[in-house]
Amino acid sequence: MPHSSRVREMTDGLARDMSRQWNRPTWWMLLIAAPWMIGATFCMYVWYTDRAVALRQQTTSGTIVAHKPASRNRYGYTFNVNEKTYGGGQVSYGDEQFAVGQVVTVHYDPLDPNNSALVDFNESSSRASRPVPCLVLGVLSAALIIFGLRRETPKPSRLTPG
Repeated sequence: MPHSSRVREMTDGLARDMSRQWNRPTWWMLLIAAPWMIGATFCMYVWYTDRAVALRQQTTSGTIVAHKPASRNRYGYTFNVNEKTYGGGQVSYGDEQFAVGQVVTVHYDPLDPNNSALVDFNESSSRASRPVPCLVLGVLSAALIIFGLRRETPKPSRLTPG
């Protein structure tokens, strides 16, 4: 075998052995990352919508009309805007406790008073964004694991001096 063809064969073999080929991920690997991506997307959407309402929110007085401790300690309330009565419900956060008949401050969207809450929309948007860094980290971790698993490991070189 001539020297130049042997060198070419050795360099081609070395290049082939050193390169790693990307294999497409299987569906089950994509399903690992999907819940993380869906969770992050949902939290970012809630953050975005609450943040938009926070910029224009208004407040009014409302009254607690119902308390459902079995339903995650949910409170129902009513309030009036432009001589129209609206209602809403809110799960109690932390140690917030209300009594039926108690007058409370209701935060509402002036474009849609049906969108209301007993907490400021700024606080609500902040709560929605808290898990996003962990969810994004989960997506990136899953992607790195999938990427690492789907790459072929290089085979040892068969080059022998001759």
